[in-house]
Amino acid sequence: MIAWFRGQNQLWVEGEPDRLFDWVHNKDTDWAKTEWDRWVRNREQQQERNIKPIKGETRVRVLREKMCKEDIDMEVAVYQRFLYRMSTQLLEQEEVNGYQIRLMDSKDGWSISECHLAEGMELDSGQVWTYYQPPEEGDISKNHYNRTKAVQYAEAWWNGFNPRYGKFEDDCTNYISQCIHAGGISMDFAPRRDWGWWYRGSRENWSYSWAVAHSLQNYLASGGIMKAQRVDSPQDLQLGDIICYDWDGDGRWQHNTIVTAFDPMGMPLVNAHTVSSRHRYWDYRDSHAWTPRVKYRFYHLQG
Repeated sequence: MIAWFRGQNQLWVEGEPDRLFDWVHNKDTDWAKTEWDRWVRNREQQQERNIKPIKGETRVRVLREKMCKEDIDMEVAVYQRFLYRMSTQLLEQEEVNGYQIRLMDSKDGWSISECHLAEGMELDSGQVWTYYQPPEEGDISKNHYNRTKAVQYAEAWWNGFNPRYGKFEDDCTNYISQCIHAGGISMDFAPRRDWGWWYRGSRENWSYSWAVAHSLQNYLASGGIMKAQRVDSPQDLQLGDIICYDWDGDGRWQHNTIVTAFDPMGMPLVNAHTVSSRHRYWDYRDSHAWTPRVKYRFYHLQG
């Protein structure tokens, strides 16, 4: 099982998935085909960006395991760091994922019969807690967005959870809202959860726009307290700006990220939660959630 994930390091560099999938019991299952397609997209993205993969690093931690007749069911936390060169610049991308895996014992030894991403799994990722705290309302200057502070917060908590806020199973939007607030944008308090953009800290005492991806997209589309402006291209974004994702292209927005860096071509690299990611390429083609029908919206915050 560990060899499966560590084999992805070699796949990242060489780009050929054949050897990695020798660990799979049946390559014709839906999950195996989906994983194969994801790595093909990854290779295509590398070629289009003209990057040179350097190496991958992987750490695997078994969280739970259970014997099931002759099989073993496991839940694992997987940290991966990929290094690459683009132009003259050395860049890195980091992710932490949870997986549910089933290992099958056969005459040729152990093989993987199932491997599924488990979003929202309690990973206890070993985050080294920082002393950063978001500003109190009295310390925030209205309508002034400090992009440096927003990015600092995004970097501090990309792989952890600030105890001042609740943790959501789908945490991407809660994390993005925290980043924006840390950048100095005041909360937009309202008497109803479907109005404004706010978090009061008790059970379900937060606006939908604070923690629900579709609702935050709608709030940004209205301008909101951030005075968000929709732009046409990812290259029009600045640090601290927001990208929204509709994986199926059906008008329901399911994910949000924050721009935390740029590659040498001026394309955004983003941080996110749910699947904890740092400096991931903005189009997310390497994601398990990506589909060919995906739609993006790009928001520049002017507050």
